[in-house]
Amino acid sequence: MAIAELKNSILAKAVQYDDSYISKWISGKLLPTEKNHENTLQAISHCIVEALSEESTAQLLQEYQLQDINDLETAIYDNLESEYIYVKELQNSTGTEVAPKISYYPELTLDQFIFKMKHPSLRKVNSLKVYAIVDILNVDPNYQLLIAELNSAHGGRNLILPGVHFSLLMDLESAASTPAYTAGFLMNVMTNLSNIDFNLYSGSQAQRKLIFAIRDTYAISGMLVDSSHCLGITTIEDSDLTNELYHKIRLLCNKETLLIRKTTIPEMIHRFEYEQTLISQKQYCLIGHLTEHFLPEDLYTELLDEYCLNNNDLQKEDVKKLNHLTQRILETTPIHLIIYASVLKDFTVTGEFDFFGVRISLTISQRLRCLKNLEQLLNRLDLMHVCVLPEGILSDHQHIAHPTLFVSDSLCYLRLKKLTPEYNICIPNKIILDHIFEEFFDDVWDSNIDKNSHNTVVAMIQHAIHAIEIMLEVN
Repeated sequence: MAIAELKNSILAKAVQYDDSYISKWISGKLLPTEKNHENTLQAISHCIVEALSEESTAQLLQEYQLQDINDLETAIYDNLESEYIYVKELQNSTGTEVAPKISYYPELTLDQFIFKMKHPSLRKVNSLKVYAIVDILNVDPNYQLLIAELNSAHGGRNLILPGVHFSLLMDLESAASTPAYTAGFLMNVMTNLSNIDFNLYSGSQAQRKLIFAIRDTYAISGMLVDSSHCLGITTIEDSDLTNELYHKIRLLCNKETLLIRKTTIPEMIHRFEYEQTLISQKQYCLIGHLTEHFLPEDLYTELLDEYCLNNNDLQKEDVKKLNHLTQRILETTPIHLIIYASVLKDFTVTGEFDFFGVRISLTISQRLRCLKNLEQLLNRLDLMHVCVLPEGILSDHQHIAHPTLFVSDSLCYLRLKKLTPEYNICIPNKIILDHIFEEFFDDVWDSNIDKNSHNTVVAMIQHAIHAIEIMLEVN
């Protein structure tokens, strides 16, 4: 209202309430009634957008990282709804105010804790800094992604939000889950939060802890007593005390506790890490999306010419040599491939392809050449072993895009399905995480391999080829 220079009387008329109600809503003495709150919040959102000047519209578009004013009303409504739910939950909780802007709760369920954790200030996307210590792998699985997705208000719009920073310190060594579950969960979290500046750390300091600190705004802390309850919860809305806790956590999130190192494919090539993975003895790959490794030479060269026009960070001749090296490795080294069941279907329809970390869209004829080459590789190479990973086997969170995982005896890394090529490569920074990904791959392979796996994958590719040939005919 302040940005829109909207007076109480004008808003009161728009929502058909007395001026006194507007004043009490703003002060926090009252809330809109539960029965009509959605209509009221929609009316407020509409009234605010209608009152905006050109300058204030630009200010709010920047704050919510939006391009279209038509989306602004929805964003404001989402923010108001978040605030409404948050305050409603505060009113229903049995806490004690122990000092100005500080409240204490003897015990909360994780449901209640998460409600308080998701402070409305998390709707900010222009500038937001959060540090957290959470023993997330010892929390009930139903709550794990709810906690990790504290920035979920920023998802779903395919936005890259460099102003949102989130660092999470967890305890990897005391995790109660299996390596397969832990690896699947971490891949989900890293993929889902790849549109923000997200960093992951591991340390024993996180055991039984639940601590969040939003700089300048809010902090909440408690002790985890079992997978769904916590004790001794304190919430702080004093900026000085919040920032003191924020900086204490920040000191624990350092190079020694960093769990994942983010990089790019060009950086991996310059550091010889890309070649290192190719020449390693142990070659495993979980394919969540197709990469440059499986292209025929002529199509590889076409895409490389296009890539080099827009990227000056790689020398064309050096990258051509990598393709020759890849083909020789495929011919001479045992390789195990696990392919998500959705990969070929998605590629057939969208043509989305990962070329050295850059997302491109292949034409229908290019898709056909790519899949025919993949079919030939599987039929020609005796050392390439494949199986299919059915949807849902790793997680119920199917809205999260599948990453591609490369595992070897020297280096493993994740390639996230992200809209920009900047830092969408994640390399484990701890030996324990390398072992978790190796055990994860072995478990998944042993669970899904059978004597007909090769035939199953070839049949899937042939079906995709047939579908693309029909699409070519139609076009």
